[in-house]
Amino acid sequence: MKLICPVCREELKREGRAARCSNGHSYDYAKSGYLNLYLSHKTVHGDDADMVKARTAFLNTGAYAFLRSELRSIFEAHGSTSLVDLGCGEGYYTSYMPQSDRAAFDLARKALMHAAKNDPDTQYCVSSIFHVPLADACTDSVLTCFAPVASEEIERILKPGGIFVLVTPGPDHLFEFKSVLYDTPYRNPMKDIDTALTLTDDRMIREAFTADKAVLSDLFTMTPYVWHTPQENKKRLDSLETLSVTAEFRIRIYRKETAAA
Repeated sequence: MKLICPVCREELKREGRAARCSNGHSYDYAKSGYLNLYLSHKTVHGDDADMVKARTAFLNTGAYAFLRSELRSIFEAHGSTSLVDLGCGEGYYTSYMPQSDRAAFDLARKALMHAAKNDPDTQYCVSSIFHVPLADACTDSVLTCFAPVASEEIERILKPGGIFVLVTPGPDHLFEFKSVLYDTPYRNPMKDIDTALTLTDDRMIREAFTADKAVLSDLFTMTPYVWHTPQENKKRLDSLETLSVTAEFRIRIYRKETAAA
C-alpha cells in the first residue's frame, strides 16, 4: 500500500525524516516511527498517557488474547496480504495480524508512539479514519476494533472481494465489572451499521478472566468509566481483591462484492 498526501492525493515518498509528495507537501515522522498526516489544527482529545499505559498493562495480561487469535485466524482463512486498521490504538491487534503489508490509523498520538516503537513492521499514522490517506481499492482487508465505523472510507479503500472485520462489545461484555460500579448495570445494545458491504459472518466469542486489584485498576483507567463513574462507586471497585469478569465480543465480517461481468 502507498500512502497519499491528504492535501492533493498524490503518492507520498519517504525522504529521510519526512514524507513528501510531488507537489511539495511534507509530513514529519516522529522519532518512534509514526507519521503525522493529521491536517486539522483542532486539539484532539484522544486517549491520554495514563489510559495508554493502563490499556497496555491490561492487554499484556492476556485477558483479550483469545480475541486477537480469533482475528488472526479470520484473516489467515481469507488469505489477505494487506491490512488497514482503522482506530488501531496501541497496535495490540494490528501487530499480531498475519498480513505482510499493514497500515494503521488513529488520532491518539500517545497510543501511536507506543505502537510504532513496538511494531516497526506496520506503518502507523496520525490521521482521521474518516479521511484515510490511502488510494482507492488499495487493500484486501480492513479491521475496526472498538472504534467508530467509517463506512464510506472502508468501502472506498477495499479491493473487490476484500473483507472488513468489525469488533464490538458483546451484550455481556464486562457485565460483572459494571455491576460493581453501577446500581443498575446495562447490557450493551447490538446495533447494525450502515454499509453497502455484504455481511457474510456474525459471531459471538466470550471468555472469563480473573482480575486482581491491579488489573481492575487498569481496566477502569483504560475505559470511559474513568470519566463517568462517581467516586463513591469507584470505592466499591477499590474494595475488591479479585473479580471474575466476562469478556464478550461480537465479530462481524463483511465482503466487498466484485463487479458484475
